[in-house]
Amino acid sequence: MLRVRCQANATVDAKGRLALPAPIRRALAQNDESQLVLSFHKGAVWGWTLGDFEQRVERPLADADPFDADVMDFVHSLLSPAQDVDVDAQGRIRIPPPLRDLAGISKDVIVHSVLHRIEIWDRAVWDQRFKQSLHRTAERSGMPGSRR
Repeated sequence: MLRVRCQANATVDAKGRLALPAPIRRALAQNDESQLVLSFHKGAVWGWTLGDFEQRVERPLADADPFDADVMDFVHSLLSPAQDVDVDAQGRIRIPPPLRDLAGISKDVIVHSVLHRIEIWDRAVWDQRFKQSLHRTAERSGMPGSRR
């Protein structure tokens, strides 16, 4: 588990490499983590430490009915594109091309840590997603300012 809270603008280079924000790099180093599992989910590339991925994603699915249509869809959409990536000595990861394509990532991204994972969003997609989240949260809570 990362146990770090951060959000940072970052850039993905032409080879798909991303320098992780310093707080995330430090947390990975402190926990002796040198790999992440990346996958695509809900518009972004999500990343977990190997232990968190096995515990929070794979283990619950291991007990699910593999023939259930919802389980099958979830497994196909989240597990099939999942890939292990190394964190290099400079604290960079390489986002595989299929995941960059799914998330629409070309250069400018937002990286943030959310609970037990990181999320990597195309910056323009994140800006839109964040505004939608703010709007829906305000509507649900009955708070003023719920207009778009």
